[in-house]
Amino acid sequence: MTFQNNGYGVSNQIGLNRLIAQRYRSQLEDINKEIYHIDHVINTLKTKKNALIETRNQLLDKIAQTAIVADQTSTLYDTEDFPWSTRLKALAQQHFNITSFRALQLPILNAALEQKRDLFVLLPTGGGKSLCYQLPAIMDQTDGFTLVISPLVSLIKDQVYHLREANVPAEYLVGSSSKEQVSLIQSNMFPKKKGQPRPHPFKLLYVTPEKIAKSKRFMAALNKAYDAGMLTRIVVDEAHCCSQQGHDFRPDYKQLNILRTVFPKTRIMALTATCPWSVMKDVMRILNMKQPQVPNGTLVFSAPLFRPNLIYRVVQKPDTADETIRHVTHWITAHYPDQSGIIYCLSKKDTETVAQMIYKESNGRIKCGSYHADMDDEDKDYIHQKWRTKEIQVVVATIAFGMGINHLETRFVIHHCLSKSIEGYYQESGRAGRDGKNAECIIYYNPSDVMRLNPMVVGEVNGQHTLYQMVKYAQDYTTCRKILFERYFELDAQEGEGLVNNVTPDQPCGICDNCTRSRDEIVVENISTEARTLITICDMMKQVNERVTMNKLVQMIQGRGLGIIKSHIMNRPDIEIPIRRFTEYDIERIIHHLLCQGYLAEDIVFTPYTTITYIVKGSLGNELLRNSQLEINLEFISSNRYNKKLKANPKQ
Repeated sequence: MTFQNNGYGVSNQIGLNRLIAQRYRSQLEDINKEIYHIDHVINTLKTKKNALIETRNQLLDKIAQTAIVADQTSTLYDTEDFPWSTRLKALAQQHFNITSFRALQLPILNAALEQKRDLFVLLPTGGGKSLCYQLPAIMDQTDGFTLVISPLVSLIKDQVYHLREANVPAEYLVGSSSKEQVSLIQSNMFPKKKGQPRPHPFKLLYVTPEKIAKSKRFMAALNKAYDAGMLTRIVVDEAHCCSQQGHDFRPDYKQLNILRTVFPKTRIMALTATCPWSVMKDVMRILNMKQPQVPNGTLVFSAPLFRPNLIYRVVQKPDTADETIRHVTHWITAHYPDQSGIIYCLSKKDTETVAQMIYKESNGRIKCGSYHADMDDEDKDYIHQKWRTKEIQVVVATIAFGMGINHLETRFVIHHCLSKSIEGYYQESGRAGRDGKNAECIIYYNPSDVMRLNPMVVGEVNGQHTLYQMVKYAQDYTTCRKILFERYFELDAQEGEGLVNNVTPDQPCGICDNCTRSRDEIVVENISTEARTLITICDMMKQVNERVTMNKLVQMIQGRGLGIIKSHIMNRPDIEIPIRRFTEYDIERIIHHLLCQGYLAEDIVFTPYTTITYIVKGSLGNELLRNSQLEINLEFISSNRYNKKLKANPKQ
């Protein structure tokens, strides 16, 4: 009897415990829901806060830019009424055979010769930046010299070669300079005795930033030159390399902040072709140049980016390497036989492979030379010289060949693979048409190439963001290429005596592929179902502890390799598998569009042997899944018409 009562009591207690546990679980579920709601509100507020901070910063920048204009219009430099004007024109003709200056060159030259303030010069590629410091150096009637800091040995040697051809005494010091050469040049940087002239004076001395950052002997010689009044001007070429926000950051450039500290009385001129306002501010901070809006601040000269002789195009890259080489070769042969060009590739290996394949495909008619960082200086000089003398028609290069190479008659620049950033692409494509004649700049674009670029940019500040901007450029079928450049660089048209960008950003060029393409070729498709399907696949794969690459994701939306998630996804009304109305190329474009917009994201994993990029749901993925009214549209070119044109007319 007692045993039965105890059993009944135990059973009753178990039921009571279950009831209590159920109540706890219900409370826990309510708490979790509330926490989820609070997290959602916090994230929404954080997003709103970040947007407000961004807007505030933009307004502060607008105020600063307006201050630049207000300050700079007070002094008119675009005139030939200065005491040195007659001599300036005479020396320009004597040394460079120049009878008239390009846009902004005259005011920059006058401001440089006035020597009152630091200068920041933004001129387009081929805009004549070098003359802005070379001519003032020649004009200098003292025994001093201009120090030019430049990032690439090939650029330095090219500049000095041209100066010597123009009878301008110039020297350079680079890593490969002999001990004798270093000793001789450094001893000529200052007089042996006070009051005496330098033994063998030069007007310009070119060095790499490593000399400033790492050579104590050079800095000691530079100090002696400064103390003797010989350091007339410091020029920082390709100044965007100072900033980690720029597309080509170089750590040694950041060490140039010492220049203002050690040589406070020497004026600094910073030059670049590619520098958004945020990067410009950062460069000025690093170089200790005064911000433009303060009294006696840095003078900023900015010319329009647009070069009307450059025709920009993006074409669909064929599926195979052989097809791509065939297309490139036939295009060069048909449109620019025996005319100089550059083909940019992603890797050193690619440059050698592409050069060999084009030579073979053209039956030896197109002579190519590869150019990359692993080559020694002697081989680089050989290729560069052969290209300039037209013994080599095409240089196939990595971006090591990019900045400052001067071959006026470059008729085309082809990107065999997408560039890492719009800044980089603008620099690289700007090698074309420096003689003012028409030239073409073409990207062969395939979305799959972006996966090769991801590991290269993941460690860079804003690297993925700048790559996505480049992807947006390549995938845009309707917006004028000139407008895309202008919008990216955000050089506001504030009209100020030509000292800021006074081109209307919304005025199309009329000559790029998007301007000349028939509107009938463009089809706008609603890709909302495809987007939700792709996001759901990524979400479900995560739930089963699986990862999905780009190639795998393309296969899965086509109905292949769904595996364990097949039964869970096939019958959902908001999902469409397999996708039949889009080609594999189109699906990859859709995926990259969703990546750029934040509906998908990349998860990059480094292994001991390789780097793998996985696709996951992005920060906006849940919003699209929850909101059935949200639509995503994307432009397409009719595949049949496009492929037909690609084969029939390589110029498209």
